[in-house]
Amino acid sequence: MGLIKNVMVLGPIVSQVDIFKASGNVGKPIVSALLRADFAVTVNSSVSSLSDNFFSNVAKVSVDYNSVPSLKEAFKGQDAIVEAFNPNVSVYQDKIAKAAVEAGVKHIITPDFSSDTFNENAKELLIFEPKQQAQRRLEEGTKNSGVSWTAIITGPFFDWAIPRGIFWVDPKTRTVTVFGSGNQKVSMSNIDIVGRATVAVLSKPDSFANRPAYFADYNVTTNELSKILEEITKPNGWSVALVPVATLFADGKQKWQEDSAKNVQDRLNSAAYQMLGTYGIFEESNRYGADFSDKIEKGWLRDLEHLKEDLSQIVKED
Repeated sequence: MGLIKNVMVLGPIVSQVDIFKASGNVGKPIVSALLRADFAVTVNSSVSSLSDNFFSNVAKVSVDYNSVPSLKEAFKGQDAIVEAFNPNVSVYQDKIAKAAVEAGVKHIITPDFSSDTFNENAKELLIFEPKQQAQRRLEEGTKNSGVSWTAIITGPFFDWAIPRGIFWVDPKTRTVTVFGSGNQKVSMSNIDIVGRATVAVLSKPDSFANRPAYFADYNVTTNELSKILEEITKPNGWSVALVPVATLFADGKQKWQEDSAKNVQDRLNSAAYQMLGTYGIFEESNRYGADFSDKIEKGWLRDLEHLKEDLSQIVKED
């Protein structure tokens, strides 16, 4: 494939930045890591979360996602594209793929950076449909073109989610929510893994070509998390909220269908999305691959002593 030096990071459309906040949070550590690794980075200037003064040494270009000529012009001279946008922007994937092929791009990193959308049962959860559709469009659009792709799977970002009150550990109320037995292993990561993994992939693209690549910092159960939290915050204890998982799928699917009937656009922040996503993580048989420890790239998984250190920084006493 040859050396990759010039990388374009695509983010969400500016009108969607406020709605889909996670995209900007993913984009920043990716850009930071690429710069530290001496890649030349370009971002689309319509993305305020990436193109403001946060990075003064990043090139910026204007991109119209709905225009192949605009995308092709932006992609000229780029060796790789990183899709750091929300999956709803993936409706433009066919145009992005076409422009990438015509511009001579070598490699595309897809907009995954989350759960295992390649799991054989993932489509049951409904929430991954945009990403799966984008993946099909990408593979169709780059077939026999010489453009390769990689999907980076990381699991949930605990250090990003806990302070925002959207994880199963809430330091404000000192409560741990245990879904089901609490014994389901979950592969999870610090959010900066998106940058570390992107650099790893683009440094050796042939090793990661045309496949999902699994990266995670930890593999842990909620019960193990509870024990760690008790240790690092002694003598202050934590409350435990027990929540069954059996009804989450049926209830979440019903709400999803109701949202579809109402033409709800902001799926990510809907109750249905949260219920289906939670079920996918804590379903006791690991049906949806929340525990992908057997697939993680060699040398990436850390032991729980490191997790203890990470959690100490997040839930430390005021």
